[in-house]
Amino acid sequence: MCYMHQIYIIVRYYSEKGQALQHISHCVFSAHPYLPEEACGCMCQYLCHHSFPASSEPYEGNCHAEVRQAAEMAASGEFKNKSELRVFESTDELATDLAEYISQLSENSVKESGCFTIALSGGSLISFMGKLCEAPYSKTVDWTKWYVFWADERAVAKNHVDSNYKLTKDAFLSKVSILSSHVFSINDHVTVEDAAGEYEFAIRQLVKIRTVGVSERNDCPRFDLILLGIGPDGHVASLFPHHPALELKEEWVTYITDSPKPPPERITFTLPVINSASNIAIVATGEEKAMAANLAIAGSNENSDSSSLPARMVQPTDGKLVWFLDSAAASALEVSNGGSKDAM
Repeated sequence: MCYMHQIYIIVRYYSEKGQALQHISHCVFSAHPYLPEEACGCMCQYLCHHSFPASSEPYEGNCHAEVRQAAEMAASGEFKNKSELRVFESTDELATDLAEYISQLSENSVKESGCFTIALSGGSLISFMGKLCEAPYSKTVDWTKWYVFWADERAVAKNHVDSNYKLTKDAFLSKVSILSSHVFSINDHVTVEDAAGEYEFAIRQLVKIRTVGVSERNDCPRFDLILLGIGPDGHVASLFPHHPALELKEEWVTYITDSPKPPPERITFTLPVINSASNIAIVATGEEKAMAANLAIAGSNENSDSSSLPARMVQPTDGKLVWFLDSAAASALEVSNGGSKDAM
């Protein structure tokens, strides 16, 4: 995520919360101290006036050329449709909004292409999908048009407690009428290397017949939605900080045997596949995710801790990224930008 995009997200977040322009400018400068403070103020004034109704202050003054370019790009809409930050007071509110978000994407995709392709990760985010099993979504979503994949999986048996497939089946798949032939789990009877190869082959076949879309930019599969969590270390899927798998460009699916979290053997989508999705959602809840979320969303490229963060490398090439955070996961954004929870 380039710093201009980060600034747009920060300004949008605080503007929608009704913060004064002076506070918004301070937050941007806190996140990007290598920019002149005066330039931050000019750009925030421009953005608030042209893009956000929360600020009625007119734009007056001259921006540095690079800062003016950032403001104009944001105001023109170049960033507006690429990234969004949603913060909720409770996980229940988050789950409700996430269900509505997924339901709407499903409806739109089915209308456009006749199907909805979704790739899931594991962890606590799967529990939030339980909202989709409730009314009204249980009746209004066309489950027969869903095609379900996994952005990553642990190399364990499907009935193992660590299996993302088992987690998803127990919490979600067993409660809705998705066709079993539309559920593409990973083979648990072969080596992790063979499982990754088989999974990529299966996806390539589905791309050939256009069940899964294809990116015009890099010929990667273009899933309608990839739903990810984030670890306290900033990992997404099974892509961990500083791991060689982050550098892969040609592979769609890869495997690792040295995960820093057990189990060590895993299969995962590569970054080009993740970033080729039409929509990406990253869900973070709990205070233990706060620092990672802050570094991913508002960290500086000058900070090595930020630049090496896999979650920060999630940058849709031609799609939209939405962050879903509860107040605890967003708490570091508030602290690092100089504001308290009540002041936001």
